[in-house]
Amino acid sequence: MSQVPTEILLVPRGAAGHFLPAALGWMGKAITVTDRPGAANHVLCLPVLDFVRLGFAETGGRLDLLEPGDAENLRSGRAALLLDLSNEGPGLHAPTFEALHRNLDARAIPRDRVILVSQNRWLRLDYERLYGEGLRFWTFEFFPLQVALWLDAEAGPRLFPQHALDRAGYAPFARRADPPRFLCQNAALRWHRVLLYRWFQLNGLDRDGLISFHGIGADNPKAGGIDVFHAPPEIEAAFGPLLADVGTWIPRQARRIDPDNGTDMVMTLDTQAYAGCDLTVISETDFFERGVERITEKSLKAAATGLPFVTVGAPRAVARLSELGFHTFGALIDHHYDVIADPCERLPQVFRAIERAWAACKGDPAGWHGRAREQAEANVAHARRGLLAQLDRVMVMPLVARLARFAETGTIEH
Repeated sequence: MSQVPTEILLVPRGAAGHFLPAALGWMGKAITVTDRPGAANHVLCLPVLDFVRLGFAETGGRLDLLEPGDAENLRSGRAALLLDLSNEGPGLHAPTFEALHRNLDARAIPRDRVILVSQNRWLRLDYERLYGEGLRFWTFEFFPLQVALWLDAEAGPRLFPQHALDRAGYAPFARRADPPRFLCQNAALRWHRVLLYRWFQLNGLDRDGLISFHGIGADNPKAGGIDVFHAPPEIEAAFGPLLADVGTWIPRQARRIDPDNGTDMVMTLDTQAYAGCDLTVISETDFFERGVERITEKSLKAAATGLPFVTVGAPRAVARLSELGFHTFGALIDHHYDVIADPCERLPQVFRAIERAWAACKGDPAGWHGRAREQAEANVAHARRGLLAQLDRVMVMPLVARLARFAETGTIEH
């Protein structure tokens, strides 16, 4: 008789933001979410929601959500504490980790019983260089998995079902009569997006692009993310000419291209915008944040539409899409920027890649379509038939296996 596998028990603390348990449930994994684990090994799940909350003194860095007896179970080895940050991918911010250490020490919770789950694959390496052994780090990408569920022909649409995905009749390069056009959707205000927007203007590419940009007006709820009038010294030194006279060209009202005039592009995929374009410039979340390796739903949605792309993001963003099974149009687009670690060196190479790709597309649209079509159609097909299974193999099942080993042995693996 085969041995019955040990049950994986996830114990939520707090009311909202339990991304990881929800994702595992949607994937049909054999887990039990319970408030009453009994004497079995169990994983306490704390929703972090935002990385900086780990350093908030008034909530004990989210640890105030723990209940009586939880700390003792952690000390005894019956429990592990999972900090669910699978919705974000921060770099290492020493003051936040030091606050987390203090909060754990105040409750006598051993650091090696704590697992921080985020999208950033480099976080563990940076942490260990600074602190040595301590917290455990696992990788899980919630929103990319959500998008894969949404795109999959059999599973979807499962991403925020109030926003239906309209992909009826969609195909890349279906439009032929209009002049070539590229797409660049920008979300929350960040420095690389400000610089990209200005670079488009100064080089005349804004006339050829379908570009969204939040700007700094009152209609942008995310306008306060940066102060565009006071750039960090590193950015000012490298890109001062691009930022010159920012007050004269930065939009005071958001430029929007989505049909409902919303600003949250996490929950939408405007297939019509992609259908009308020949190239997409993916404006990712991370660029100047060092020590980050991840992609978000922005890259997956762009790749899934099949258009050739240039990624304005963290190092290895293009490589990550390749690892997930997408073609990256290497014969059309020079992606060598993808391996450059220094963001101030990487951004000029991104600009050069955009410039060359767009010149090739605009100069010979039919040739561009012909050279890109096979890979474009393969990417659309992969999003519908293969991406979800690939994420299950490379991300979901390895994490489930770690949870199962903890349930069986009480050992928390890196």
